[in-house]
Amino acid sequence: MNRYRMHNWCTPWLMVLLAIGVFAAAQNAHAQAEYDEGIRVYKALLPKAEAGDAEVQTTLGMMRLRGDVVPRDLKVARVWLGKAAVQDHTPAQYYLGQLLMLDVFGANASDLHKQLAEGLGWLRKASREQHQPSQLLYAKTLLQSTLERPYGHSKVEAQQHLNACAETHLQCTRFALELLDNNQQEAYCPKSDLCEQKKRLLYMLANAEDSHARYRLSKFEGEDRMFWLRRAARLGHPQASFELAERVLNNQVPLQPEDPAVLTLLNSAAQQGVIEAMHLLGSLLHEGTRFPVNKPLGLQWLNLAAQRGHEPSKQLLAQLQEPAGNIPANDKVESAQPTESTP
Repeated sequence: MNRYRMHNWCTPWLMVLLAIGVFAAAQNAHAQAEYDEGIRVYKALLPKAEAGDAEVQTTLGMMRLRGDVVPRDLKVARVWLGKAAVQDHTPAQYYLGQLLMLDVFGANASDLHKQLAEGLGWLRKASREQHQPSQLLYAKTLLQSTLERPYGHSKVEAQQHLNACAETHLQCTRFALELLDNNQQEAYCPKSDLCEQKKRLLYMLANAEDSHARYRLSKFEGEDRMFWLRRAARLGHPQASFELAERVLNNQVPLQPEDPAVLTLLNSAAQQGVIEAMHLLGSLLHEGTRFPVNKPLGLQWLNLAAQRGHEPSKQLLAQLQEPAGNIPANDKVESAQPTESTP
């Protein structure tokens, strides 16, 4: 290779290496500038923190805790958060409580109990001031514990904090509902104290456009089933979409103007894994009686349902003499495009 050809071959690589070097230098310079700015801000805030400003003390504590703009130092973070916490600054109490409970200081066995009890104490103090993140964390820590009185704290009080928080804070609402469900959601909920408690929480979530809460309300005695089913389906809830489509196809209810088309409802439910929707959509597309015929797409849905163990789909495929293909269970089937606004 002569010198000219070697020069032509090397030049692009030299330019790439040069560009990489310039980019790395720019990144390092940017990181250094951010670090310098963080140190400047930290030092500028020190006089206010030392003068007793609880909010600034919390800010410095969090800067030390995160370690993103100044060096991370958990012991210093604990000091600043502690100074703010004793001044009844609830965010500081919340962060200090978490810090103590994480056992990041390597406390020995004899001190660990005290440290955890102190951490919960700060969370309880903030909870009593209606600090919602503290109410949630305090309740979760105690109510999920197998101990009768975790580190000397009362589960009854924790439940009271959770109940108050659940009225206004959706994360608390969801956790309170999770406790009431006890890992089991009802297919039908008759009138009872438990169902009434659940219903109150579900109303809050439903008003926040939680599609699953709206679907669940359709299962409660005394509720307008179709009212909630439609509203869940309009938000794309898979089971609600299937159940509404099935009722419409069976001429049990008509679609309302705000409802999606039947084909849209079935496709949404099938795409989200509702096997019954896969079967119904596949059979209707294959038949071409309700929707324009699309046998290949119909067979794809039936195959997918069969692969997931759906016996009616297996039986229908056998009748059609179309064996189930080797379609992985997680394969996506092409969406059936709506061609109608009503069935």
